[in-house]
Amino acid sequence: MFARQQYRLRFIIALLLLLNSLASPQKNSDNWKAWLDEVEPIITKNERAVFKGLQTEEDRQRFQSLFWKVRDATPGTPENEFMTEFYSRRRYAESRLEGAPSDRGRIYIILGKPAEVQNFAGSDKVVDCELWIYQAEGRSALPPLMYLLFFKKDNLGEYKLYYPGLNSSLDVLSAGNRQGRMSRARAYRLIQESHPELAKATLSVIPEEANAAFASAPNSSGQTIGQIFTLPEREVERSYLRYFSSPAGTTEVSYSAKEISGKAAVFLTEHQGTRFLSYSFMPDRISTARTEDSLETAHLIFLLRVEDKIGRTVFQQEKEIRLRLDESKYKAMLERKLIFNDFAPLIEGEFRISLTYTNKTSEEFFVREQDIAVDDRTPSLVVGYQVKEKSPDLLMPFCIGQHKVLLDPRSIFSPQDSLEGLILADEPPELFLAPRDKEGPLIKIQGLSKQGDVVVFRQPLAGIEPGNYDLLVRRNGEEVFRRALSVLSFKAEKPLEFERTEPLSFLIQLPFIIGQEYLNTARVEKALESFEKLPPHLWNGDTLPVIARAYYLHKDYARVVELLERDTVEKNYPVLLLLGNSSLELRKLDQAALYFEEVRKFGDTAEANNALGAIYYSLGERDKAKVYWERAKKLEKKSDEKSPKTDEKRSDL
Repeated sequence: MFARQQYRLRFIIALLLLLNSLASPQKNSDNWKAWLDEVEPIITKNERAVFKGLQTEEDRQRFQSLFWKVRDATPGTPENEFMTEFYSRRRYAESRLEGAPSDRGRIYIILGKPAEVQNFAGSDKVVDCELWIYQAEGRSALPPLMYLLFFKKDNLGEYKLYYPGLNSSLDVLSAGNRQGRMSRARAYRLIQESHPELAKATLSVIPEEANAAFASAPNSSGQTIGQIFTLPEREVERSYLRYFSSPAGTTEVSYSAKEISGKAAVFLTEHQGTRFLSYSFMPDRISTARTEDSLETAHLIFLLRVEDKIGRTVFQQEKEIRLRLDESKYKAMLERKLIFNDFAPLIEGEFRISLTYTNKTSEEFFVREQDIAVDDRTPSLVVGYQVKEKSPDLLMPFCIGQHKVLLDPRSIFSPQDSLEGLILADEPPELFLAPRDKEGPLIKIQGLSKQGDVVVFRQPLAGIEPGNYDLLVRRNGEEVFRRALSVLSFKAEKPLEFERTEPLSFLIQLPFIIGQEYLNTARVEKALESFEKLPPHLWNGDTLPVIARAYYLHKDYARVVELLERDTVEKNYPVLLLLGNSSLELRKLDQAALYFEEVRKFGDTAEANNALGAIYYSLGERDKAKVYWERAKKLEKKSDEKSPKTDEKRSDL
């Protein structure tokens, strides 16, 4: 009897151990899935792909350990402050921001606590919304000051991130204040009457771009938001991934839904001594939606971002196109494809060019990146399938002098085509076609003609064997340009063009755009030289805040005050900060106090109260200083109660 009981006991124990061993992989799998969900806002796409390819529990644990270790800014301390801060932010997002996956939760986890939050819930003028103001100095490719707006569409559902350009002031205005077919400009003015800073946030993420006069012009809001979401991709050390086997074909892509194939072309051109970046997008497909009147439509966004070698954003440009194609144009698009051409001025330097195409209708995208040097060695050159004269009254992409090049971003040519292009040069260079697939002699291009300072070249491709070639350009025996191309054995249809053009009057704006590029690369002297070339009528309320920032960095504080005190300049938050800080530098404490009092009206923050306390203390008004310092202390205490304590010493995520 006892032996039988012992046998049953051993059997039950063995069965339990067997069941536990069978259940353990599933339990571990669930735990790792939960961990991946937890770190979703900060894990890179390469890291996720590598982790999913790991086969053993030991590798997963080692990966997790290194995942946190490479993010620890102070590895010599016992605590991993980054990990502690991450989970602190995540808890706050879960408890107060509608969850970590929500728009507010995701931004909070990536950027941390805003410098200031303005809450407009309950306003009769606008829907429930929150304006988060971030000071992002030191973060990769982010502007120093950002407006991030979250709103409830028609006061329903959860807070959504507002995208200037895709959303408009009409989305923020409450339903009771929207009248008929109200314009965006009218909606902006209505919001501005009660909430001026909120109104500016509907125009741009970057306060300096938030000008009503430029409301319809492209700005960099979409790209800046994209930069925020891709911060984890750019700020983490990824070399540790070499210790794990990566699945074949792993690539890094921008934050979006579905990646498609696409081509892009980038060339340097020149007009009257200014270098331009001419670029073209060619999506492999454009998914459309059909309207009731049988039109094929698509909402397309084209983003250009130029970064310098240390990741600073030099220039950003966003263009929005809403395609509406009838049956014949839609058929032509399917047969020939569409390309979208644009251009932008660019200063000298070495840059990474990033081109992002997004189809908002289908949530499809592609990204193409290319390094480029803008210097004396790199020629202004365009190559395509046809050179033609351009309109003398317009600026447009892929032009040098009075000629324009038609091109195909795929760099494919039919046997009956001619390889044609433009080069800006004092003396004609040597041009060759070099076979790529096999050994063979270089084919020298003979058809060169000089028209002023522009060299036009034409090389008929009839008789040239189909295959892959490099176009080589040599100057004084040195190779200065190389571009791959293919000669086909059959005819390929040429793409249809959508192209941005500008009147010659656009040239008067160039000193401001170029000055901003210099300012973004910390070349303050060059920025000021460029700004000084602006005509007097463009020293206005739209440009002066940017120009004044250059003078502030140049430590010409008197000039900052002189420029920003002009009646044409709106005294908004960033302008008042510049005025206040410049007055402090000039030791004009009475004037600084007035400006910081105005700053405080935009938000009763601890920072503003502390600044006023210090100013009044220096002026000898100690009782007044005490009032502001006590107010600051109360606000700091209130903030501590609402936010995780680790926010006070948070590290950058």
